[in-house]
Amino acid sequence: MKCEICNENEATVHISEDLGLAQNVRYLCEQCAEKSLHVNDYQVDNPFDIHTLLKMLAANAEKKEVEVEAPECPSCGSTLRSVVDNGLFGCSYCYDYFGEYVPQIVERVQLNQNRHLGKIPHQKVDALRLKRDIESLQQRLDDKVKTQAFEEAAVIRDQIQALKDGESHGE
Repeated sequence: MKCEICNENEATVHISEDLGLAQNVRYLCEQCAEKSLHVNDYQVDNPFDIHTLLKMLAANAEKKEVEVEAPECPSCGSTLRSVVDNGLFGCSYCYDYFGEYVPQIVERVQLNQNRHLGKIPHQKVDALRLKRDIESLQQRLDDKVKTQAFEEAAVIRDQIQALKDGESHGE
């Protein structure tokens, strides 16, 4: 793989930056990594010695705050950071614009659950209960298939089918 900066040398350094919900990964050659990480600011013999590199990165982080360009909704101006922090979208276009992050945002707001934990209208309780029962049985079915317990898996499959048939008939 070629260096992402010079596109000439072989990339031997892998730099990963955690940007909250996103991650920036860069592959650089040693020369570009030295320039990018300001290795020359530090008088070191081997800049890629792990201890030296860690000290250098810690010192560099203290020196400057990395400015990361946060995605911003073109309609209302809400940033991904504000949506994540507040758990609220600024407008209906935010759902489309930040669409790839929505499951992660919901999971964070709903205490690591990827489904709604709040109140449910009374007329939807039975349908939701049925859906959750089917999901639970499907998980059990997957586990049985993985452990090759095929007879038990067949019984669970039939239970799922019976629930789905009852659901489609409005029972």
